[in-house]
Amino acid sequence: MRTRAPFRLGLVVHLLYDLADPPLPHRGAFMGSRSPRQLSEADSVFLSVDSEAARSIIAGLSIVDASAAPDFGFERFLRVLAERTALVDRFRWVLRPVPFGLDHAWWVEHEGFNPVDHVQRIALPAPGGERELAELVSLLHRRPLDSNRPLWECWWIEGLEGGRVATMLRFHHCLMDGQSGVEFSALLFDLTAEPVPTASSETDPIVATPRHPTLAEMVRGAIANATRKPERIAVHAARALREGLVRMGDASAHERPPPVPDTHFNDRLSGQNAFAYTSIPLGPIREARKHFDAKVNDILLELLGSSLRSVLRAEGRLPDESVVALCPVSLRSEADAELDNQIASMPVHLATHLEDPIERLSLIKQSSTASKERLRDGAFEAMAALSECFVPGALRILARAAHALPGIVPLPANLVFSNVRGLHVPMYLAGARVEEIYPISMLQVANGMNVTAVSHDDQVDFGFVVDSALVPDPWRYADGIQTALKELEASMMRGESAIEPPDFASDSLVYDVDDEEETIEPLDLMLLMGSLGKTRTASRNWVSPLVD
Repeated sequence: MRTRAPFRLGLVVHLLYDLADPPLPHRGAFMGSRSPRQLSEADSVFLSVDSEAARSIIAGLSIVDASAAPDFGFERFLRVLAERTALVDRFRWVLRPVPFGLDHAWWVEHEGFNPVDHVQRIALPAPGGERELAELVSLLHRRPLDSNRPLWECWWIEGLEGGRVATMLRFHHCLMDGQSGVEFSALLFDLTAEPVPTASSETDPIVATPRHPTLAEMVRGAIANATRKPERIAVHAARALREGLVRMGDASAHERPPPVPDTHFNDRLSGQNAFAYTSIPLGPIREARKHFDAKVNDILLELLGSSLRSVLRAEGRLPDESVVALCPVSLRSEADAELDNQIASMPVHLATHLEDPIERLSLIKQSSTASKERLRDGAFEAMAALSECFVPGALRILARAAHALPGIVPLPANLVFSNVRGLHVPMYLAGARVEEIYPISMLQVANGMNVTAVSHDDQVDFGFVVDSALVPDPWRYADGIQTALKELEASMMRGESAIEPPDFASDSLVYDVDDEEETIEPLDLMLLMGSLGKTRTASRNWVSPLVD
């Protein structure tokens, strides 16, 4: 790798100070040296829909190799965590709710905050394999977070096979979105085995801490937010009406959202989740991207579609129509340093009704392009509508009703898939090499499966979160990713190239959309900023599944 250690260290330090810049108050906050700060509308949604059936909590599971790090240990990790969390102001904040949910909650400083209080230590039962780790992660991920403290926690997990150690960082989705969460994880990681020292927040405060709002300020904030809702309701109602007319009318196929079939994992959630994971090399994904003239996100969606098809077909549950994935996309600009949620979603066909992987990939490409076109054109987006049209109390009631009676809510998709792009160079946590990073996301109403893929250090790590009552064995889907990769590599070795998908009947799934340059990217959770995101290294000795 050409990048030198001093250059990398300098960029990391620069990143730490960039992320420490004080964010502007959200709408509804009042300026001042110590101003109250209100939870944004987009963040408030995740607080309102949080329930026992589906916690609005996301997490990251990092597995490190401590064999070559003699100074690595729990105490050293605590020191790194303490100094890095000091750089993220809202990790010290708690929420003060508005009575009866009439307006969004307010952030206030948590008195006596100590990051060490948010860390717990636990050991895996023998033999400490991947199944034991996944079961423990599932149990921990069901736990609610203490609303009387800052909404995050960290678990130190010992006892993994080979003397490895895992850390699991959990935080409420209202605290920050996935992009901001991984950027915070980046603060825990270093590009060398020696942790980079950071400035003390006691001597160099980051932002003025938010004070408790007065009753008058809360009333003014509630009135200001309420006056904006009629206009927003009209906008979203118009979008929903237009989408309904498009679904029923004679619009061209690319203007219609994809039809969503019924699957066994689209039902009432039980609140009991399960977790599975797998890892594949990134090299074949890059080769497939070039060979088939596709995007990395399209290739990953093809692998997921292939896995779903094989498992559902073996179980006799494969629907005649394609399974649809809801893919989050980031609305965040590169210059945006805010940590609040700024995401939308687009439905994409996974072409599970097609047997040939090349036909499947071709249809996924066209479906993804068409969905981005609809999003650019102002398609109805449920998350934005919920955040802008309902007060938190009303939204909380609607969310409980939707979980109890999932049939009353139109399904936007069968499952959620996120593509996470990270830094493709070696990373270290408190001096130990980071081997794997598995995302652990949240479930939604009537969606019993959520899949996220994180690319880093020349590999892609997949995390499958499912409702265990609807999907008893998520490992079958995780293992299916490995089989799908072999299938796609075999197609490349045979010299097969991308083809036009077959022509369908009146309810065609083919989209006639020009392949223009994307202005809406898949959810981009960069582990570091700028040019480092394009730096790659062959740091993994991956062997192709097709090589003996």
